Amino acid sequence: MSAEAYAQMSTDELIAEFVRLAEALRSLWTFWSKTPQATPERKAMQLELRAIGAELCARKPIEKMRPLFDHESVDVRFYAAMNFLPVDPDWAIAAISAHTADLSTKDVIALRARAKKRPPARPTVKDMSTDQLVARFEDAGIRSYATRFLGGEFEPFDVELYNRITRETREIVDELKARDALTRLLALLDHPNISVRRTAATYAISVAPDRTLPVLEAVNASRDSIEAPRASSTLDRWREKEGKAGSP
Repeated sequence: MSAEAYAQMSTDELIAEFVRLAEALRSLWTFWSKTPQATPERKAMQLELRAIGAELCARKPIEKMRPLFDHESVDVRFYAAMNFLPVDPDWAIAAISAHTADLSTKDVIALRARAKKRPPARPTVKDMSTDQLVARFEDAGIRSYATRFLGGEFEPFDVELYNRITRETREIVDELKARDALTRLLALLDHPNISVRRTAATYAISVAPDRTLPVLEAVNASRDSIEAPRASSTLDRWREKEGKAGSP
């Protein structure tokens, strides 16, 4: 079809055709080791998909396009991310991140928003109860985890945001230390979020090494590209400290 023909189609018709072509073509997210043969038929479908994508980008029907980023077909999600990045970068980037993290695109959108959300200014750390401090520590850990979805090939990593969350965490830890309440972090060692587990184990290692070291070892053994190296670094420092303490 020509660009003029696509311009005459309704947005719903264009989206349906986009889905059909994406599923027929398949994508890098399903090929991996075996790229399909470049046939004239395949090239024609690629040109059609590109033309439909261009028409949708020109119209910018954002609310109708967004379900494509979370479509049940991995190939639809791939082509939506590649074609609609210029008009809906948040959802396009989230779709790409979601694929590598084995999450839904909506989950990643929520995590990106949570990372950027500052905690309330009141009460201050010193005015919080110990329960509130532990809850705030947990929230900071999840927001720290979420920052991994705010950087990559298509946008710069937000170093300032990550550093701000790190400072929040240390402030909470300092207050827990002042109250002799670091052991309260041990309740987070079984948390479903790997960043919360690793951070809790890191800051509670001095008060409960028997419980925190296995957690750090497990994180270190994981394939998490961000938290595994951090756990490894903590373990190295701990072993060095223990080695010096045990030397004559």
